[in-house]
Amino acid sequence: MNAMAADVAVVGAGIVGLSSASFLRRAGVPVTVYDPLPPGGGASYGNGGLLSVEACIPISTPGMLRQVPRWLADPLGPLAVSPRHFPKALPWLLRWIRAGRMDRVLRSSDALRALHVPGLDQYRDLLGGDDFHDLIRTSGQVHVWTGERESRGELIARQLRERHGVVAEKLDPAELRQLVPGISPAIRRALFVPKNGYTVNPHRVVGRVGERFRAAGGTLRQERVMRILPADGGWRIVTNTGDRRHSRVVVAGGAWSKDLLAPLGVRIPLEAERGYHVTIRDPSVEVRIPVLHQSMGFGATPMEMGLRIGGTVEIAGLDIPMSPARAERMMALGRWLFPRLDGKEVSMWMGYRPGTPDSVPIIDAAPGHAGLYIACGHGHTGMTAGAVTGKLVAQLVQGEPTMVDLQHFRIARFG
Repeated sequence: MNAMAADVAVVGAGIVGLSSASFLRRAGVPVTVYDPLPPGGGASYGNGGLLSVEACIPISTPGMLRQVPRWLADPLGPLAVSPRHFPKALPWLLRWIRAGRMDRVLRSSDALRALHVPGLDQYRDLLGGDDFHDLIRTSGQVHVWTGERESRGELIARQLRERHGVVAEKLDPAELRQLVPGISPAIRRALFVPKNGYTVNPHRVVGRVGERFRAAGGTLRQERVMRILPADGGWRIVTNTGDRRHSRVVVAGGAWSKDLLAPLGVRIPLEAERGYHVTIRDPSVEVRIPVLHQSMGFGATPMEMGLRIGGTVEIAGLDIPMSPARAERMMALGRWLFPRLDGKEVSMWMGYRPGTPDSVPIIDAAPGHAGLYIACGHGHTGMTAGAVTGKLVAQLVQGEPTMVDLQHFRIARFG
């Protein structure tokens, strides 16, 4: 076991962990990152690649909750809860329902807005100009709906956008089909959100952040952290192949963060919101901009590997096998959205989004544990908020004022 140094261990090599490590290393702090997978091997690999800097709407809203019974009745719908996992998930689901009260929705919306707005600027800083322009597109996003009338949930979403001055332009049918040729005639309404963007390869973004981190003198260890233990005023990291000490630890382990923190008595309401995607190589339709079907819970993003179609939420924990039928459902939805869609090769994937009941991540120093910090729970917007969160974590660890007020990101909000 090595002697303890005045350094930081970061648990997790996804976009949040590596962004945190990179900003700390840039400040001259010795940093070691631990993860059993290479950089970006988890949810950061398979996400939809969206950089939704205008996103300010939590998942749980009064309008959303009315649709839950209908979704649950469809085993391949946008929301599914595994009967086997339901007893474990019930406390989180009850919190999720309570988070849909309008007063809490407003607080969550304000927090998400503050966290997301600096996203593209922080990626420019983190990646540098050349890599930013290679990997990130700032062409906006299209949000679509099938029905003719605005639902209650959509009304609330519009009010939240107006509250924060989000630019969202209505598209008439001709404008929509000019921007997104080949889209289904079933789409009745659409918005263009010009300030949003996307990445052509989220895995490569995380890999590039990891390369820059190593080039700056950071250490990456491909090891699984088994336990985090207090030791002599610092912390002991026990992995599958090592036992080392560090003065401070940042837990950015995504959906696994809850289990890592529980033995320390740190309880966080975190659930694995399992999401699926299919990626279609050489698709038969040209999609030039991300398209998100808001009421059906899926989207299509053009990437350098092909067209990625992903979404849905499956509450089933970390141990239940993936459902190939849910991945196949993504392909069916893609063909519904783009009736002429086909491709030479279709790959499928499932990953674990770390979600909190109010859709707001936890970015905080662990109460009662000096030198232990938490950065997890980003749910559906981890790629959007990854670089900003990394900057906030670096400031928090170093005792500096943070660029975003962390009041609404603290563990204490859950009581």
